Amino acid sequence: MHPLGLILFALIALGSWYWWQRQPREKRGSATLKLILIFTTLGLLWLAISGRLHWLGGLIALVLPFLQKLWPQLLRLLPYLARVLHLRRTAGQQQKPGPSPTMTREEALEILGLKPGATREEIIQAHRRLIQKLHPDRDGSAYLATWINKARDRLLE
Repeated sequence: MHPLGLILFALIALGSWYWWQRQPREKRGSATLKLILIFTTLGLLWLAISGRLHWLGGLIALVLPFLQKLWPQLLRLLPYLARVLHLRRTAGQQQKPGPSPTMTREEALEILGLKPGATREEIIQAHRRLIQKLHPDRDGSAYLATWINKARDRLLE
């Protein structure tokens, strides 16, 4: 260790000992805990700065002194975190209902954007135009493509 580092460490240790001596006897237990935490943090930071410890260790060392005050707030956030994780897990499991098996002719015409009395060619052209825009292979929706195909099949019966 560099002599300047030893001198700095000695000064910090003497200052800490002096501070600890000035604490009332009933508060020395918590003061001792604070000093241990501070010295542990400083030691880990020194190791991180000198390259003997990964930078994540240094980051953890920075958080250690604040952990005592942050811990109650972190515990209060746990129910919210559990709710977010639950919502994320169940988001992909929700399925949209498919088209009804008994689509009416009016519904099919509305889906394809046609008027009553449309010819077979108009139905095929409307279907082709919509399916090219909304096909799942072209980043469209499988749900909408199912409805479009169902409407075409209903009108071409």
